[in-house]
Amino acid sequence: MPAKVRSHATGAAFGDFIEVNRPSGVAAGDILIAVHFNTYGLSGTRGPSGWSGLASQNYPNILAVRIYRKTATASEPTSYEFEQDIEASGTVHILCITGADTSTSPQVAIEDIVAETAPTPEVPPAAASSIELRLASVYPYAGQTLTWTPPSGYSLRGVVQESDTLSSVAASRQINSSAPTGQKDFVFSPPDIRFGIGVSISIASVVTEPDTGPPPPAFTPGRGSALYRWVFTRWDGTYLDDLELSGVTFDKRIGQAGSFSATIPITSTKIRDRVKRVISPNPADLGVGPGVVTCVVLRDGVPWGEYWITSATVSRSGREAPSISLTGSTMDAYMTQVMIPEPLDFIGEDQIDIARSLIESMQGLDHANLRLLPAAGSSGVTRDITYAAHEGSYGQRLQELGQADNGFEWMVNIAAGVSGIERHWVWGSPTLGSSDVEHVFSDAPHGGDILSWSEEMDALRGGTYWRARGDSVSEDASTSGMPLVSEPVLAEAHLEAGWPRLDRTVTFPRESVEGTLDDYAAYWAANAPGALRVDSVTVALGQQPTFTPNSLGDKARIYLHNEWHPAQSRVRRIIGIGITPPSADNGKETAQLIFEGIEVPSGG
Repeated sequence: MPAKVRSHATGAAFGDFIEVNRPSGVAAGDILIAVHFNTYGLSGTRGPSGWSGLASQNYPNILAVRIYRKTATASEPTSYEFEQDIEASGTVHILCITGADTSTSPQVAIEDIVAETAPTPEVPPAAASSIELRLASVYPYAGQTLTWTPPSGYSLRGVVQESDTLSSVAASRQINSSAPTGQKDFVFSPPDIRFGIGVSISIASVVTEPDTGPPPPAFTPGRGSALYRWVFTRWDGTYLDDLELSGVTFDKRIGQAGSFSATIPITSTKIRDRVKRVISPNPADLGVGPGVVTCVVLRDGVPWGEYWITSATVSRSGREAPSISLTGSTMDAYMTQVMIPEPLDFIGEDQIDIARSLIESMQGLDHANLRLLPAAGSSGVTRDITYAAHEGSYGQRLQELGQADNGFEWMVNIAAGVSGIERHWVWGSPTLGSSDVEHVFSDAPHGGDILSWSEEMDALRGGTYWRARGDSVSEDASTSGMPLVSEPVLAEAHLEAGWPRLDRTVTFPRESVEGTLDDYAAYWAANAPGALRVDSVTVALGQQPTFTPNSLGDKARIYLHNEWHPAQSRVRRIIGIGITPPSADNGKETAQLIFEGIEVPSGG
């Protein structure tokens, strides 16, 4: 489970001690981190009984800081006293951390501040999954009460000020990366050059090893066929069972969730008893069934996908045996089911950092850890974005972020890792996939692996005048305002070629930044002008195909020579794949390849 801040408490005082109330909800095993800033140096500073020192630093004529830690017991006192010199002014932040790995030492970095902002230093992550705490303390000037803004992507935990002598702040962020996140700056108001201290702390998350079940079967050769294994696990990764499925189809696409469907014939009580480990007839069995079960697809022992099972229908027709129909979605579909619970502000952040922050924010929530491993790197495209609380899901915001002008593509790839099945969030800017042509499919008079093909062109799905509509804006809260609408962006090449005006408006109901709406309009004008084409081919998969679901975004060479196409070779980018494994009714394993096109959202 990810480490996260359960609660936070503060205290401030002038004199020989600071009393701080116990943070709310403290449970046995939680880690308590206390950060004590003061104006008089380290002399005389001491933590409460049972607390151990973690780090300290004194910057003469500026500030001093001492950091403590404690593993909470079942009988914590209602408050704690932190000692300091009788002439000192000080502030204390106590953060209660749940889900922390107590066997891994926290990482700490401390630096002094002489600046118009409050920078906190880079800190090495304590683990690949961690909670990062950022704190800062500066001198206000006489008569000033400071207000603080946390670094982009960080959640503000608390602010405390001791008279007009010392002001301090704490913020946190869930991190799922082994790479340091760099320096992060707090902003205070009123602005001025101030003296102080910045602190960064990284605390490792507990890592649980899921039961992944028996090892995959060995590779079984056979031209045009594959050995599939359907592995069912609970949401937390606990292995449930392998089941025999029929009528299976599953797909995966860039930019939208993929689907899964299958049937389980219940032809004997033995099969019934095995199926009950995954889909129970008893509603009281809350640990199994749709919503809490996933299916990992293994082809020749290699992961080809994982699907969140969201519905099951048990039925019987006539005298036939009962059967269970399963449907599901790729794991990224889950992100559309979790609303953003608190405002998130990003100013001048790389769009990939924003995307990772959204994932980390979601995975830091109770019961929402998808265990995604976000890919590192940056795109070089920065954005200013504000996400309001309770007005959109994490998945919706990720999709919108990628669809802005100069955006990016992303998907979740399933792979075998050291500890079992891993879910990797991967991205590409502006697109995913290799630029090399590594896959070839053909339809020729003397045969080929293309079984069927189609080419669809639809002028009513595209447009030549594009606008993006956002939230209603009104300076008077008592009246409803007019929706914010971008300037039109034109498909110039089509209009010059004689196309008529086709107005299209895409809607982003909670977007209130005009520049972001302009980016959305530019994206759709560039990617959906005129008639949209959707081309697809269905191919027979060989023993060891070069293209797998994790290859989406790659380019393929399509050779066509038939009554409609004179002999020609075209290079197309594959953005979707739908697979039908071999069955008793169809001995061929087939894959429908979807080539690059675009799906325009509704909006008018």
